[in-house]
Amino acid sequence: MKTHISIKPVSAASIIMILMFFASCSVGYKNDGKEVTWHTWNEGSGHNSWKVNADPESFEVLDDDYGRDKTHAFYRGEIIKGADGGSFRAIGKWYAADKVQVYLSGDLIENANPATFKVHSYYFAEDVNDFYWRGKALNVRNKSTFKLLGESDSWQTKWAKDRYNGYYLDGGVISDIDYETFHPIDAKKNNHSGSYAADKNRVYFMDMIVPEADPLTFKEVAFYIGQDKYRAYKGATPTQIKDYTRLRRLGDMYADGVNVYDHDFHILPNADAETFEHIERNWYKDKSNVWWDNKMLIGANPKKFVPVQVSSYLSGKKDPMNGGDFNYGKDEKHVFCQDSLLVGADADSFEKINFPDGDSWTVFDRNRVYQGKDSPKLREYLKKKYGK
Repeated sequence: MKTHISIKPVSAASIIMILMFFASCSVGYKNDGKEVTWHTWNEGSGHNSWKVNADPESFEVLDDDYGRDKTHAFYRGEIIKGADGGSFRAIGKWYAADKVQVYLSGDLIENANPATFKVHSYYFAEDVNDFYWRGKALNVRNKSTFKLLGESDSWQTKWAKDRYNGYYLDGGVISDIDYETFHPIDAKKNNHSGSYAADKNRVYFMDMIVPEADPLTFKEVAFYIGQDKYRAYKGATPTQIKDYTRLRRLGDMYADGVNVYDHDFHILPNADAETFEHIERNWYKDKSNVWWDNKMLIGANPKKFVPVQVSSYLSGKKDPMNGGDFNYGKDEKHVFCQDSLLVGADADSFEKINFPDGDSWTVFDRNRVYQGKDSPKLREYLKKKYGK
């Protein structure tokens, strides 16, 4: 049995409407001979435009972002300070140059040579004197032996080397490396940073030596966390954790069945590893105590403690996008801001609501405003709920 699909012809009026829509969404420069304008469009704000302070008679569009007139150069409608319009040219991948200077996304690349500047990708470029990563000079010591350790067009590339130095591309130089064996420690997962490297002698984190680390067994096991046969490392710092993979993660804390550790792998005093749990946000508890981050709340009751719920004034319900608050929590008797007791606060009536005529969020109880401001909507709410 054949299925027949009916295709209705599109009317000329519909085609015109579609073309008009796409024309109205166009971005870039427009020059009607009287003025130059820059146009943007996105789904959130729609079409926007503004006048460019350019001479319409001499204005020239160079690419999607750059333009020039007889005096000035422009990036996305804004004058590039100090650029020479007469000699300004786009050279691809968001780079441009005039007779004296080079620019990336409209920003000056200091000390770059425009006559010899060569673009390899948005991230990587060079001139006769140096190599550049994201518009920043690497200050390479030996250009002839320089090697990029990864793809030139990938943001995941973090390292380069020459015969003298290792270069952490987001900023930093390591001297006296072993050139032949220096290599990045591959980020095996998307949540790894790729910020570790090693040679036959040492392990490096960004531009720092990782003390005591074993280059043969070292690997990155989580973002900014390394592990070798001896211990775990937080960035470049050795920790007391023997095996990171055996830890149980609880929010930003960790437990190993004996101790609880904070985000810097320091033992959390008085924490019970068996009953310790992450409530939500920055809040934690065990059978005896409550913590905001790694700070204990003196006097808080873990059996009754909850983060203050963030509510919507318009719906009168808990805001599902916000849930419990980052900074305010309470039990049956006390209210805390982070780890500090709010003396005199009424736990039963303590709330956080986004009143439309107040500040972004108002934190209050029936007697006092603690954050935000007094407003007519707040007074109306209190009167309706408490009769005052």
